[in-house]
Amino acid sequence: MRCEECGFSYDSVERDAIAAALREVAGRWREHLAPLVDADRRPGPEVWSPIEYGCHVRDVLLSQRERLLLALVEDSPSFRPMYRDERVVLARYAGEAPAVVADEIVVAADLLARVFDGLDAAQLARGCTYNYPEPAVRELAWLGQHTVHEAEHHLLDASSRS
Repeated sequence: MRCEECGFSYDSVERDAIAAALREVAGRWREHLAPLVDADRRPGPEVWSPIEYGCHVRDVLLSQRERLLLALVEDSPSFRPMYRDERVVLARYAGEAPAVVADEIVVAADLLARVFDGLDAAQLARGCTYNYPEPAVRELAWLGQHTVHEAEHHLLDASSRS
């Protein structure tokens, strides 16, 4: 699987490298987001600001950790949406401090990575129904690769708007 927008290839992240990839991209988020001034400035009314992208990535990491844990306990779960667009307003992303969000991304990535660190091949092959972009049965390894993609893709989005 390959993202047409950013060129990310899911196969570029080996199953045993998911945790390391999560930690690595979180470090790049910290480097990018922490020093920003005016991180809440939107380039257009319908385009998220860098801080909004950062908050979204933090929340994706936390949501994916909960989904991963659920899929390790339940057989073939389906996940509720995280309501990404509603969170921007309801959680007041624009008012968050870039340096704090940068640190939270690193913590959230590490919390998720710790779970991936301990998974064996059978656990990584467990199935779940992932509803984005359309409902499909996916392996937990794909969930990890998809999460790395989300962080990478949105780092590009945030970088082009800084």
